Amino acid sequence: MNYIPYILIISVALIGGIGTFIIGQSKDNKTSNPNYEKRSLGNISRLSWIYLVVTVVSVGTAALYMLSV
Repeated sequence: MNYIPYILIISVALIGGIGTFIIGQSKDNKTSNPNYEKRSLGNISRLSWIYLVVTVVSVGTAALYMLSV
């Protein structure tokens, strides 16, 4: 079975999640806007939950698909 599409999808999701944290914690964002950290904490928390839910749903859907084929 060809697992390349699954690996690509999971890789993109991981890169997006890691990128979100890197951008959210960057020093440039904190120094250019002192209130950024207060506002971004809620945004990062919500984005983290979204990434987690999407990852779980995607892996579950892929597993169901692979079991049915």
